[in-house]
Amino acid sequence: MKAIFVLIFCAASVLASAQAKEYVCTPCGNACDKVAHTKPGICPSCNMKLVEKSAIQFENLTTDEFCKRITDNPNGVLLLDVRTKGEFDGTAFRNTYGHFKNAININVEELEQRMGELTKYKDREVLVYCSQSIRSPRAAMMLTQNGFKTVKNMSGGVSTLRVKGNECLMRNFVVHK
Repeated sequence: MKAIFVLIFCAASVLASAQAKEYVCTPCGNACDKVAHTKPGICPSCNMKLVEKSAIQFENLTTDEFCKRITDNPNGVLLLDVRTKGEFDGTAFRNTYGHFKNAININVEELEQRMGELTKYKDREVLVYCSQSIRSPRAAMMLTQNGFKTVKNMSGGVSTLRVKGNECLMRNFVVHK
């Protein structure tokens, strides 16, 4: 009788823990990233695949925190710009804002295929950004899923930067004219 009780208790615990999983959309940078779901599927807002919340292993930083990480560790961070080449170098037909000095540019659409180029940085802190923090959260998740240990995303992206009067940005950011 006691064995049956223990078996039922264990089965109920396993069932409860399976039901307690939370799912969120694959990071897309929109408000739906923060909406929890009770089962896998597709996000009704952005149509991205829902993943277990525990799979999101990167940290979001404000622009000030992002810049502080660069200042505190100038040779130890990898800056990864996941915008298009035209956005990165200022040749796109829209406002491209600028880019961080010493950043590597790999478009998020090419990141999975080019991940091998970044392998040597797996143990370094990786700071990821784009223009509006729509693409960079997805890139940050890809990096963590590929074994990168410390990945941080800039919330808001470079479109939110106010370089004038910000000493850190004036030293570390190239503004496109």
